[in-house]
Amino acid sequence: MWGAIIGGAMGLMGANRQAKSQDRANAANMASFNMYRPYVESNLGAADSALGGVLSTGNYQGQTLAGPNQFSVDTANNMGQFGNTMQNQGANIMSQTGGFGGNANALYDQYMGMADSAGNDRMSTAMNYANNNVDALADVALRDSRRNLDSSLQQGNLNASGTGNMNSSRAGVADAIARRDFDDRASDVRTGLQNQLIDRSLQQQARQFSDRGDALNAAGQANQGIMDAYGTGMNTMGEGANFGMNAGNFLQQQEQNRLNDMRNRFEGDRDFEFDMRERYNTGILSQGGRTSNTAQINKVDPAQAAMGGAMGGFGFQQKYFPDGLGESKMFDPMFGGSGFPVRF
Repeated sequence: MWGAIIGGAMGLMGANRQAKSQDRANAANMASFNMYRPYVESNLGAADSALGGVLSTGNYQGQTLAGPNQFSVDTANNMGQFGNTMQNQGANIMSQTGGFGGNANALYDQYMGMADSAGNDRMSTAMNYANNNVDALADVALRDSRRNLDSSLQQGNLNASGTGNMNSSRAGVADAIARRDFDDRASDVRTGLQNQLIDRSLQQQARQFSDRGDALNAAGQANQGIMDAYGTGMNTMGEGANFGMNAGNFLQQQEQNRLNDMRNRFEGDRDFEFDMRERYNTGILSQGGRTSNTAQINKVDPAQAAMGGAMGGFGFQQKYFPDGLGESKMFDPMFGGSGFPVRF
């Protein structure tokens, strides 16, 4: 029995020392964490109270959208109406001036015809004009000369009749000379008139060609103005479309902003508590309990150590002191079992 008591006492004493040593090591290892622990616990409590206040207050319920004022809406509506008017006006201008392409084709055809006529024989045209008109002009120009010729012939006949020599050679020579002079003058007059008529015809043809070219140029410029007016109509219609689209886009964006605000408010009310709790968990709970310190588990069991020591002591006594603590045979094997007793 004494062996068991002594062994158990020794085991208990060693286990207590080992357990206390491990407890002191754990206390030293956790000292830094334990120093901040009161503050962490205080912050956790305050954060939990703050979370309750946030959840009871809820999401912001005031106005979050500053929509367009009435002046902006009226301006957008006016611009849209003005844009429609401009589109209609531009379309009308385009419909009235859309024939500039056909005009250009007609002018081109006339220009090509004039270019072709530039190669015509103007001299032949002038000579034909002169021949067709010289006789009448010559008759007028020779009217006095013919009258003088007729008067001279008549006077010669009267003189010859007075002398009774109507068929005299002298009278015939005088008559022939008068007619020759008239014919020479008539030829000169006719040639001069023909030259004048030819020059007049050439000048007239050149002036007509020039006038026709000027007219085509003027018509081309006028048609260019029509084409410019068509472009103005197109630009007016395009600007009107821009006014209308800008006004429509502005009003549409305002409506979209209103719908987005309604959606954001709905999602904010729906997710407010979840977001707050997630922030509380991430910012407070997940940070408050963290530490890099680790405590070793104290696996020393004093009762189990005492029991083991008692069992060891009892076995030791039974083996070496079977008759009690008076006389031991623990050294018998060393002496061949000769019974060298050791007495205690």
